[in-house]
Amino acid sequence: MTTHADDPWKGRWFAPHDLPSMELHERKPWDTLVPANHAAPTEPVAAEAEMSLEIAVAGADSPWGHFSLPDESPVHLPPHYEPNYAYPLIVWLHDSEWTARELLDLMPRISPQSYLGLAIEGLTPTNRFASGPMSPTGSLDPLDGLLETLKDVARQMRREFHVHSERIYLAGFGDQASVALRMLLRRPEWFAGALAFGLRDTKLDSALANYDELRGKRVFLSAGVRDSRVSMADVTGIGRLLRSFGIQAVLRAYDSSESPTPKLLSDVDHWLMNGVCESTLV
Repeated sequence: MTTHADDPWKGRWFAPHDLPSMELHERKPWDTLVPANHAAPTEPVAAEAEMSLEIAVAGADSPWGHFSLPDESPVHLPPHYEPNYAYPLIVWLHDSEWTARELLDLMPRISPQSYLGLAIEGLTPTNRFASGPMSPTGSLDPLDGLLETLKDVARQMRREFHVHSERIYLAGFGDQASVALRMLLRRPEWFAGALAFGLRDTKLDSALANYDELRGKRVFLSAGVRDSRVSMADVTGIGRLLRSFGIQAVLRAYDSSESPTPKLLSDVDHWLMNGVCESTLV
C-alpha cells in the first residue's frame, strides 16, 4: 500500500456499450485512480496536459482499465470487455488503509479478463449517511445505509455493464473484511458470497434470521500468519461459525503479513471460477 501522486489523466469520460449515439457522460476528477497498466509520467506535465480529457468506450479494446459510474464510483473493466458475457462482479470496500485505486489494481492480478470490479467506501468511524433505513430506536443503521448505497450503485453498474446478478461478491481487507461479512449476513439474497482478507473484528451479527438464505453462500477467508493484527484462532472460529450457518466457507493461511501474495490472488481466481463452474453444473 503506497501513497500515489496526482496524475494528469484524472478527467474521464465514458460511453456505455449499449448507447448507439455514443453520447459521452462527463466525469469529475476522481482522486488518484489510474489503470494498473499505466506508468505514471516521470517528467512534470504542463497545465494544458493536465486539463486534457480521456475518451474511453466500454467494449473497445482500450488499454485503460478503470472508469467511473455516473456517481463517480470507480470501476475496473477488463481490457477486452465482452458485452455479451455476464461477468462476475467483485465489490471492494475501501477505506483510508486500502484505497479504491489499490483495490482495483488487484483485479488484473487476480485475472486479466474474468471479472468486473467496483469500489465503494466501506464503514468507518466517520461514515455518515444522510438518508436510509432506520433502526428500531429511530437512529440510522450504518450497515443498512451502506447496503442501500450499494444497491443504488449496483443498479448503475448493471445499466452500464453486463453483470451476472447471481455472482456478485463482496470483498475487503482488515476492518472492511468484517463489514463485507456483515453485509452478506444481513442481505444474503443480494450476494453470492464474500472475500474477507485479514479479518480483525470477529463480532459478527447473528445470521439466524437469514438462515435459509445463507445456505450455499460462499466465503473465502484468508490471513497472513505474520499479520500481527489478526488472530488465526479467531478467524478459524469464524470459519466454523459460518459453516454452522450452511455457508461454504474456506480458510487459507499464507506466509505473509497484511499484503496479498501472488499465491493468494491466484487462489482467489481459482475459488471464484470454481463457483462459476459449480453454478453452471447445477
